[in-house]
Amino acid sequence: MTFRAKPVGKRGNRPSWESQDRRSFYMNLGFGLVVVAAVVILLIAAGLTWYDSHLASVGSVDGQSISKDDYADRLKIETWRVDQAERAVRDLQVAGHVTAAQAESQQQIISQQRAQLPQLALERLIDTKLQAELAASEGIAATPADVDAKLQEEATTVETRHAWVIEVAPEKDAGAVDPTDAQVAAAKAKADAALRDLQSGKTWEDVAKTVSTDASSAPQAGDLGWISAANTQADPGFLTAVFAAAVDTPTAVLQGDDGVFRIGRVTEISPEQVDPAYQQTLQNDGIDLAKYRAVVAADVIHQKLQDKIVAEATQAGPQRQVSEIFIQKADPAPPADAIKVRHILYSPKDDPTGASNGDIPDTDPSWAQAQADAQAAYERIKADPDLFDSIARSESDELSARGATGTGGKLPYFDSTSTVDEAFLGAILKPGLTAGQLLEPVKSAFGWHVIQVMYKPTDAQRMDLLKSQADGGADFAKLARDNSESTTAGSGGDIGWVAKGQLPKVLTDAIFQTGVGSTSPVVTLDTGDGTTDGLYLFKVRAEETRTPEGKQLEQIKSTAFSDWYVAKKAAAKIERDPTISSGG
Repeated sequence: MTFRAKPVGKRGNRPSWESQDRRSFYMNLGFGLVVVAAVVILLIAAGLTWYDSHLASVGSVDGQSISKDDYADRLKIETWRVDQAERAVRDLQVAGHVTAAQAESQQQIISQQRAQLPQLALERLIDTKLQAELAASEGIAATPADVDAKLQEEATTVETRHAWVIEVAPEKDAGAVDPTDAQVAAAKAKADAALRDLQSGKTWEDVAKTVSTDASSAPQAGDLGWISAANTQADPGFLTAVFAAAVDTPTAVLQGDDGVFRIGRVTEISPEQVDPAYQQTLQNDGIDLAKYRAVVAADVIHQKLQDKIVAEATQAGPQRQVSEIFIQKADPAPPADAIKVRHILYSPKDDPTGASNGDIPDTDPSWAQAQADAQAAYERIKADPDLFDSIARSESDELSARGATGTGGKLPYFDSTSTVDEAFLGAILKPGLTAGQLLEPVKSAFGWHVIQVMYKPTDAQRMDLLKSQADGGADFAKLARDNSESTTAGSGGDIGWVAKGQLPKVLTDAIFQTGVGSTSPVVTLDTGDGTTDGLYLFKVRAEETRTPEGKQLEQIKSTAFSDWYVAKKAAAKIERDPTISSGG
C-alpha cells in the first residue's frame, strides 16, 4: 500500500494580531487613552477646583445653598458700602460739619465694621434668603420701582443744619422725681425772658452762656453742631422747629417731652443734594449694578417686613396692668455668710463724702446731730416698721436712696470679704441676725446708719417666700416696696400697662398666662450671653383692650421686629461655613 502525502496548501498572511502595524496601533491607542485619561483627570481636577472656588457652599437656609460666588459678591458690595461711609466722613470733616475728634470717633466705628465684614456678609446673605421666604408668606415683594426709590435715597445727602440751643430745665427739690408746678412756671418764665433778650438785640452767646442750664452745651453757647432731621438724640418738637426756622431767627420757647424749655437757632443750612453719578460710581468701582440692585431689593424687603410687623404689634389689643418685684442676680453667687440689708444714712452736715474724707472732725456738733437724727428715725421705725422705706427715700444722705425711683436704701450682698466700712460690716455680720431685724444706729466713717436686715441667700428662696406671701393675701405693693430692686419699688412695683411685644418674651408669656388678680410664677430672665438679668414676680391687676402709646409705643417699635425675626431665624435650618462665621 502506497501512502501519498496530503498536499499542503499555500499559507496565507500572518494573523492581524501578529502584524507589526497592529501592535503599533494598539500601543498608540493605549498611549492615547492614557493621555485622554490624564486630560480628563486634569479637567476634573480643574473643575473641582473651580467648583470649590465658585460654587461650593458656604452656608444654607432651609436647604437653599449660598455659594462662594454669592459670598464673594456680597462681601465686595459690603466692602464698597464701608468705603463709601469712610469717604462720607472725610467729606463732612473737610466741609467743617464734624470736628476732627468726631470724625476720628466715626472712623473707629467704621473700622470695627470693616473688621467684621467677612462674618457680616455671610450673615446678611442668610438674612436675605430667610427674609425672602418670610416676605413671600406675608405677601411682600420688592418691585423695580421700590429698588429705584431706594437707590435714589442712597444717592441723596439729606439736609443738615448748624443748630444751637438754650435749655432751661425746671429745678427739683432734693429727692423729688418731678418739679412742682411753681418750679415749671419759673423755668418757663426764665426761658421767655431769654427769648425777649434775644429779640431785643442781645447776642446769642451772652444769653446762652448765662441762661442755659445744660452743663454740656452752655459753655459752647449751646452749639449742637450740624444735625439732620433724623437726629434721634434731640427732642422731636425742638427738631421740627429748628428745621422750620429761618437762619439766625430764634424759635419760640418750646417745652420738650422731658419737661425742659428750649430755644433753638440755625446759623447755616446745607441743603439736600442728589448725586446724579451715584450708580455710575458704583460701576466705576467695579460693582455689578444688577447684583447691587439685588442687594438693595433685599434691603427693601427687610424694611417692608419690619414695617408690617411693627404695624401689627402696635395695633389695639389686650394689655395688662402689672406690678413687679425684681431682684438683681448676684454675680458671682454670694457665699454662705452673705447678707442683704437696707439702711438710712445720716451724715454730719448731710455730707457723707466730707465725713469719710475727714473734713468734718468727730468733735463737730453735726456728728451729734446726725446721731440724734438716726436715733429718732430708729424709734419711729421701731414703732411702725412700714415707715422704713418712706424715711429712706426722703431723709437718707445716700442720694441714690432718695426719691420714688431711688433704691430706698437697699444694698447688695455683703460678706466677710467685702470692702466696706469695718464698723458697718461688723454690725451686719453679727451672728444670729434674722430677716426683718432692725439694728440700733451704727456709726461709720460716713455718718450714722439705721439698718434693717433683709435676708440671707438665696434670692430664689426669697422670691419663693414673697410669692407665697402674695398668694396668701399680703399687700403686693408693700412687698415690692420693701423687697424689689427695680426703680418701680417706690411706687409699689407699678410698671403700668403691658402690651404683647413690649417686654422680653419670657416675661410677656408669664404676664399673659397669669390670671387677672393673681401672681405669676417666679421668672428668671436670661440675657442671652450666659448670664441672667435677675428674678421677676408679677401681679396682674387688670386687663383692657388698649392702643400702645407714649414710651410703651416706642418700646414696642424698637423691639417688635427683632423679637419676631429672632424667633423665625431660630426655627429655620441654617448652616454656616465655620471658617467664616468664626472669623477664622
